[in-house]
Amino acid sequence: MQPNDFIEANRNMWNETADIHAQVHGSKLLERVKAPDFSTFDEIETRIFAEIGLKDKAVIQLGCNNGRELLSVKKAGAGRCVGIDVSDKFIAQARQLASVGDAEVDFVRSSVYDIPHSFDGQFDLVYVTIGVLGWLPDLDAFFGIMSRLLRTGGQLFIYEMHPILNMFDAAKGLAVDASYFQTEPFVDADSPDYYDPTQVVKAVSYWFPHKLSDVIGGCLKHELRLTLFEEYGHDISAVYAAFEHFAKKPPLSYSLVARKTA
Repeated sequence: MQPNDFIEANRNMWNETADIHAQVHGSKLLERVKAPDFSTFDEIETRIFAEIGLKDKAVIQLGCNNGRELLSVKKAGAGRCVGIDVSDKFIAQARQLASVGDAEVDFVRSSVYDIPHSFDGQFDLVYVTIGVLGWLPDLDAFFGIMSRLLRTGGQLFIYEMHPILNMFDAAKGLAVDASYFQTEPFVDADSPDYYDPTQVVKAVSYWFPHKLSDVIGGCLKHELRLTLFEEYGHDISAVYAAFEHFAKKPPLSYSLVARKTA
């Protein structure tokens, strides 16, 4: 398969997933987003966004899903906000949330690899969070795109699942299930949805394991200088939550901030 084949398969999966998540979140999220102080930020994001500063900044979120996190960024004081996602249905949900929440945010249906060059150098902050990197077949190209989107001095903020989790099947606990150095994608189909396990996502999807060195190395290669890196014992994926309670556990999530130097 070619990279575009993987991306298209994952787009179909996310469109199927979007229908399920609309049922799960539905009217409750539509009601919540109306609040002027609507926020999805946890303690980590609250602290790091305070350190970065959001006031009037131009922010782009890659892999924005239904836009709830970017709407939180907007309501926290950001200026221009743009969300990119491969899923037609999640982008439609994001636009509905923005309308109901009275937030001026642009949502664009696109693969991150197809983001137009008209966006180059337009943003103070690129925001990536919760399960985005694993859907990307070419991480090096992705970091190149993030770098070109940023103005000189702009920042990248990643808050993600820790890649060591690719070694484990959440249902099997801490039994090692795969090599940390695996490069072939994990193939999935007919699997329970991560928010509503009573519903099955039938579409085939492809998850690409990346090492932590791929992430840090991608920053360094594309002139993104690390200013913060932290690892945490809490899960942000809704998949590995049970791991939080193990006395001996791997890191479950991490945050990274980097600044574009040229």
